[in-house]
Formats: sequence, structure tokens, C-alpha cells
Amino acid sequence: MYSLATTMPFMVCLVWTAILLFQIRKADRAHIALAVFGIVTSALYFCHYLHFNGLQSRFSESLYYLCNLSVYPLYALYVKCLTGKSVPRTWTYLWWFIPAVAVFVCSLAGWLQGLGGAQMAAQALFPLVTIYSSVIAARDLFRFRLSVNNFYSNPEEKRLDPLFVLLVLLVVTAMMSFTVNLLGRDHFMGSWELMIPSVGFSALLFSIFYFGNKTEFPADEVRVAESVDGFSDSDDSSQAALMEKIQAQMQAQQLFRSKGLTVADLAEAVGSNRTYVSACINQLAKQSFSDYVNSWRIRYARLLMEEKPPLSITEVADRSGFSDRVSFYRSFKKITGVSPSEWMEHKG
Repeated sequence: MYSLATTMPFMVCLVWTAILLFQIRKADRAHIALAVFGIVTSALYFCHYLHFNGLQSRFSESLYYLCNLSVYPLYALYVKCLTGKSVPRTWTYLWWFIPAVAVFVCSLAGWLQGLGGAQMAAQALFPLVTIYSSVIAARDLFRFRLSVNNFYSNPEEKRLDPLFVLLVLLVVTAMMSFTVNLLGRDHFMGSWELMIPSVGFSALLFSIFYFGNKTEFPADEVRVAESVDGFSDSDDSSQAALMEKIQAQMQAQQLFRSKGLTVADLAEAVGSNRTYVSACINQLAKQSFSDYVNSWRIRYARLLMEEKPPLSITEVADRSGFSDRVSFYRSFKKITGVSPSEWMEHKG
């Protein structure tokens, strides 16, 4: 059991890294960043393996400190590549890795050997590096969610849920890392207790790699739309006048019934700019673009639900412009306070 515990996280990281590297030719920048994350985590848990089997050297211990202080900044960089409005220049974030490189060099040179200096330095820096990286990743994820909600009328189709699964996994992994680092690796030396963090980290890392490899996000599509967006409104155009145009187009053309409707489509219909239309809806309607469109869809759906003979919920959702029944239920209850079936019972 002890032998399995020392190798399990390493094997999980190694297998997923091999899968990612095998796909490297067709991978985008985010998946390349995830592959680098996999290489570093593989090296980290290989150093764990050496340590817990009494095979460590000065180099492997120094490499452990380097990898341990690098994995969370690498994860934050991966999220930034995944969600950024512009593709990040990796070299501008190299300063995130200064603590890791500093401890690695000092440990390898023997400058922090007395009284476990390297371990103490790494333990002191680890919470700061992890918290900072987690905050950066969370900020980027929430900003991206806002961008997607203001671009797509059906953001559910862009599979945002895995994005936040990755964030939760990051936070859970960080909490486990804090606990293990406080106890110290020697606490688990030769003990069956090592199986507890080993299984936990293996499961979390497997999930991170699984969702990261499986999920593709619309960041590139949002970037392209923003980069080619041009202003067509005159300087004296007011938001109120633009809002009237938007409402008129939504009413006359029933644009909301298009499942693939984006804010760029609406901007083109009213002869305006994507960013200006989005800001107008945010400020005057106090809603994101997706919520604004869904309010029109629910209004139309309630009219359909009053028809005789009654339509099925699935057909109502489809005719109203929702991508699926689940998103229709979610939006209907959010806007009306009741489910579609409860609303129909009340009207009946």
C-alpha cells in the first residue's frame, strides 16, 4: 500500500502529460500550457517518490522546491491562456516564478541547508504563491464568464460549467496542499497515512487534466469579435435612443428566437457597435446580454403556453430560442419565480 501511495500521483500526472503531448500538434495555447503544467506536476511527484523511498539527492530535493512553488502559477497561467481576451505573452508572467527559482538556486547551492532552511523558505512562500495564483485564476474565470454572458444569448452552449469545476478543483487542491505542507512530508514517511493525500491528490489531478483536456472554450471567438468590432454610432447618439432601437428590433424581428444570437448580431441589426450595445443593455436594463434576451424569450414563452391546444414544454423552449429544456427551466424560474409547470397550473 505504501509503495502504491508513493507512485499513484506521479503515474496519474505522467499518463495525462503523455496524452497532452501526443496531441500537441493540434493543441491551442491553453492546452500547451496545460501540458507544461503536467510536466511540472509529473516532476514534482517523481521527487515525492524519490523522497518517500529514500532515494532523494540534493538535486531532487531542490527540484521538488522548484516544482512545488511553480505548479499553481502555471495553473493560473493556463487559466489566463484559456480565458484571456488577448493571448497572453508568457514572458510577461515570468516574475510569478521568481520565488520558485530563488529557492531552487539557493537550495542547490547549499545556501539554505542549515536548520532546514530550504524547507522553511518553501513552506513560508507556498501559501503566498498559492493564494495569489488562486485569486488571479478566479478573477480571470469570473471576468470571462461576464464576457461570455454579454456576448452569447445561450452561454450554456459554451459549456461554462467545467470552467468553474476547474476553479473548485484548484481551491480544493490548494487547501489539501496547505494541510500537507503544514504537517511536512516527513510526517508521512513509511506510514499508511500517505495513502490519504496520495488518493486525494491523484483524484483531483485526474479531474483537472480530464476537464482541461476535454473542454474547449469560446475565448478565441470572443477575441475575434472584439478585435474586428468597429464603432458606427455618432458621438451624440444617446443610450436611450439606442435602447429604443434594440427594443424595436427585438419586438419586430423577434431576434430572441434565434438560438445562436450574439450581441454582435444585435449590434449589426441596430447599426451599432457590439461593445456599445452590450454596455447599453448592462446600464439601462441592468442585465447581461444573455439575461436580457432570455427575458424576451420568457415573455414569448408565456404567450405560447397560453395557446390551445397546449404545446409541450420542450416545444415551447425550442420555439422561444432556448438551447435546451434545462436552460429554459432555469431562466423561467429565475425570471418568474416559479417553474413552467407551476405557472401553467396557476394559469389553468
